Amino acid sequence: MEIYNSEEQQVEAIKRFWKENGTSIIAGVVLGLGGLYGWRYIQDTQLENTMAASSAYTQLLEQQQTATENPELLAQFQTFVDENSDSSYALLAALVAAKDAVAKEDYATAAKQLSWVATNATQPEIKALAQLRLARVQNEQKDYPAALATLALAVPDAFKAQQQELVGDVLVSSGELAKAKTAYLAAAAENKDAQNPILKVKLDELAHVTAA
Repeated sequence: MEIYNSEEQQVEAIKRFWKENGTSIIAGVVLGLGGLYGWRYIQDTQLENTMAASSAYTQLLEQQQTATENPELLAQFQTFVDENSDSSYALLAALVAAKDAVAKEDYATAAKQLSWVATNATQPEIKALAQLRLARVQNEQKDYPAALATLALAVPDAFKAQQQELVGDVLVSSGELAKAKTAYLAAAAENKDAQNPILKVKLDELAHVTAA
């Protein structure tokens, strides 16, 4: 049995269906197209923002490499980080700014930049790199408790030997030689087959100390 007995019934059914559902169909099409073009617009905007950040970051690096003395460079890096905080280039800029600050012995600025990277980086390797550099800066500041707290944070396996060696360095600086030797031995164990002559020298210097 056919659903419709005549062409007229089919036409009337189509008219009735369109009258009842036409508005929602049109709205769905508009929303669908809007979503499509909206997504393309977002992608295009993100691409433009990324390209702009890349260009600005490159200019900063060129200034850093060519300028023998630019007292405003650190401030320019900070401005870049503030204006591009949701970009991966901001993380790179903060790391470069921290390096420049350390070269100028401006450890407070270096610690600020590295803390920001450690907090905002989503990539474990970048986060670990910032943490280890921050611990070195805190050690230079003689803030040994802060350095040890930073070094207590988790890092990927590839960074554990370096982390333990830095723990040892901080403990040597604070005069805790027995604990330092334990940390150096842990670093050597993490190194396994890898050669680390500097670590060996550090252990040799503590040969007379009993590990904690």
